[in-house]
Amino acid sequence: MQNIKNNIYYILPALNESQNIGKLFKNLNNFYEKKNLNIFIIYVNDGSTDDTNEKLNKIKKELSKNIYLKIIEHKKNLGLGEALKSGFNYCFSAAKDQDVLITMDTDNSHTIEQSYELFQKIIVDDADITIASRYVKDSKIRGLKNVRILLSFLAAKIFKIFFHINNVRDYTCGFRAYRVKKIKNIISSYENFFSETGFSASADILLKLYKFKDQLIFKEIPIDLRYDLKEGKSKMKIIKTIYLNLRLILIRKIK
Repeated sequence: MQNIKNNIYYILPALNESQNIGKLFKNLNNFYEKKNLNIFIIYVNDGSTDDTNEKLNKIKKELSKNIYLKIIEHKKNLGLGEALKSGFNYCFSAAKDQDVLITMDTDNSHTIEQSYELFQKIIVDDADITIASRYVKDSKIRGLKNVRILLSFLAAKIFKIFFHINNVRDYTCGFRAYRVKKIKNIISSYENFFSETGFSASADILLKLYKFKDQLIFKEIPIDLRYDLKEGKSKMKIIKTIYLNLRLILIRKIK
């Protein structure tokens, strides 16, 4: 392992993404193999019933020397919130304060190049949390139905009205980077930080960080969202996710 000032920890929660992980890890390996960085990948296999584990064990042997893969396995599907919880907890036990955590999807709709931009934004702009946003200039969304785009936009507007955070427009996209020192201290102050289990978990993280917004520096970059590159059907149930997000707004506003 190289003695690098800032290591990157990727938290990858996933369910039945066997058909996507080969391309994901190929892109990751190609991008980082010549960079002077240590890359730690925390793959949380959230109860997959496909051949994800078999493929991961094969991939693990083929990664560059500066890339390390840790597989966390849930015996049954517990949901996004629990998968994130497992990933964050492992990172907090292993990462140093100056390291950076990145959360992203494993279906290739989030790109490795953009994840590095999120990392750079933390280091160069001295940010604490960076978000790949659908609602800033030069953002692109490819391969997603217009109804999903519209509903996500309306949700973002509602979150912004009730929980205004400077420099944040996209509250539900989980493609983010976090400075370990800041986020670890905040999460540790909660008895149960990851209380949402479904797709509303990403929004809930920001709503809980909202209480500490004066202590944190948030930045966004324009996302290039590549739903056209993913294989398989989306696991998000639109109506259920809308309900969970509206419920979340009500709960967090009351508290």
